[in-house]
Amino acid sequence: VDFTDPAFFQLFNFPLVAGTNDLSDKNSVLLTEKTAEKYFGKNDPIGKTLVLYAGDTRSVPLTVRGVLKNVPLNSSFRFGLLTHFENLKTSDTSFVRSDDWKWMLDAVIFRIPNPADAAHLEAALKKYLPQQNAARPDWKVTGFRLLPFSTMADQTADIQSNGLYNRPDDAAAYGPFVIAGLIFLSACLNFANTTVARSNRRLREMGVRKALGGTRFQLMRQVLLECGVVVLAALLLSLTLNNWWLHTYNQMFEGISLGADYAKDPSLLRFMAGILLFTTLLAGAYPAFYISNFNASQIFRGGVKFGGTNLFSRLLLGVQVMVSLITVVAGIAFARNANFQKNYDYGYERSGLMGVRWPGQQNFTAFRDAVQTIPGVESVAGTRSHIGFGYRTPTAESEGQKHEVNLFDIGENYLDVMALRLIEGRALDPNREADLHESLLITQKTAAEFGWSAAAALGKRIRIDTVDYAVVGVLHNFHQEHLFEPLKAQAMRLTRPDQYFNMIIKAQPSELKAVHDQVKAKWAQMFPLQPFFGFYQDQVGAEALRVTTSIATLFSWFAVVAILLTATGLFALVSLTVLKKMKEIALRKVVGARMFHIMHIVNRGYFWIFVVAAALGCYAGWFFTRFLMDNIFKINVGVEPLTLLMAVIALFGISALIVGVKVRQAVSTNPADVLRSE
Repeated sequence: VDFTDPAFFQLFNFPLVAGTNDLSDKNSVLLTEKTAEKYFGKNDPIGKTLVLYAGDTRSVPLTVRGVLKNVPLNSSFRFGLLTHFENLKTSDTSFVRSDDWKWMLDAVIFRIPNPADAAHLEAALKKYLPQQNAARPDWKVTGFRLLPFSTMADQTADIQSNGLYNRPDDAAAYGPFVIAGLIFLSACLNFANTTVARSNRRLREMGVRKALGGTRFQLMRQVLLECGVVVLAALLLSLTLNNWWLHTYNQMFEGISLGADYAKDPSLLRFMAGILLFTTLLAGAYPAFYISNFNASQIFRGGVKFGGTNLFSRLLLGVQVMVSLITVVAGIAFARNANFQKNYDYGYERSGLMGVRWPGQQNFTAFRDAVQTIPGVESVAGTRSHIGFGYRTPTAESEGQKHEVNLFDIGENYLDVMALRLIEGRALDPNREADLHESLLITQKTAAEFGWSAAAALGKRIRIDTVDYAVVGVLHNFHQEHLFEPLKAQAMRLTRPDQYFNMIIKAQPSELKAVHDQVKAKWAQMFPLQPFFGFYQDQVGAEALRVTTSIATLFSWFAVVAILLTATGLFALVSLTVLKKMKEIALRKVVGARMFHIMHIVNRGYFWIFVVAAALGCYAGWFFTRFLMDNIFKINVGVEPLTLLMAVIALFGISALIVGVKVRQAVSTNPADVLRSE
């Protein structure tokens, strides 16, 4: 549910399907198509009643006035229901007053016809600073800033908690695009390399065409057209593969819904036409220039026998090796990162824990007692804040220093249920009046930010929200959310049961699903009008793990394609080298040369190209992968030397296998047959 002003639709044009989008009547509500179907099925929802805050004293009956089209995934707003701001109620059943400066709005949006007036409005808003800072002394501000709404998606790193959905990080959005571009480049280079390497088959044809009056331009055009046919066939095949690939890609990442309507998307059609032309020129220009450059008389006299394995061809192969190593390094590194995140120590126990969101109006004690009778339940704790699902971030002040901390209001037994580790001092005791109002637990990270050791932090005074707290214990560091965020300073204080928002339940991991189902049944029995909001603690970190696993899968596919491209290019060049040196190989074999010496003859033209390409590829792979990983995950395993070594071994192993096969074929050939043919 989003709460807004009637002027919302003067600023935004979410399409209307039925009814009206007038929100001037505060007793009205608008639904999206998906939400309307959820509550009313195929029936017409217009005029029907929907009860907000159903099941408690805050309940408000609203009349459905309109149905909106479903909000697209790339919208900054994503709502299912839209109603008047005055329907927003607090947990104590009171309405949020429009002049209550303690409440932070998600976003305030102005329409300013003249953008130059924004600066004047910013200055005029300063007169509200006293009201704001008096209402929120824990969150004092120095001014108000207006930002163009069109740039909000690019400001997500600087603006937090504004209720608008963020776009993906640049690294996440463009990383696969860069790798795809490198794969595309590698494919074009491979096409050019193999075409040049196998050009011997076309030499006599080109000689005849030149002898019959064919111009060089005509020959180049012929080669380019032939290349274009191959590219067109590949493009048509890619359209077929995309029917499977786009569906698979959409399932990898949350908030992704890619599709391709080739018949109705002019931009996509223009892109496909452009990529067809560009690929044809990129992959075919050098072969066309190379093959058409031969002189007809040289061809018929035997002066030109085979397509080139010149330095340029070897450099193209070197670039392919670099691209392959970049993708292999990325694939291995993200696979190792997925394993690292799967086994990462969050500083508390994630398995075997589930929670129930508490509406604040029900009898916590009665439900807790009922839950404790369920077989498999080991312990239960109530809390207002909960790791991974909600906390405040006030400013903590001590000894002249100020630092932001994540503040958790916890209940009795919370540390034990969550398996949080106390390394100095003692836990908070609800039976001590001082612990309810003046005592605090902090983590090692918090102590370090103030320059204290864990032992020295005990007894220190920290001021939060105008209250001075004494540090009575220091906890081992724990991670507050997913691994997209860095480890932060944390603090915990006691709260009373009437302030609980969550009930945390501990059970054996193997029994957790059964416990969850029984807890849900108990809830339905005791609170039939209240929806059940249950969650598993291992949901924290699940999204980060899913993202890194999907990226690892993506780059693994890229790596396989890149290695295959490099292998085919290398196979073509090595085959040509062996063919050109068959007479030399036969003579050496006659005089007793072993396979190692023959392999040296074949490889000496490629060895240093491979070494240099491997060094550059490892560095580029390390730099690119590290940049991508650091921008997506603030906590990650990085790119270890073993990852680079594994990538090099994998690529060189495949290359050695290819060369070995061709050399064995050459060695197994009868020298007499080779020399007789010469």
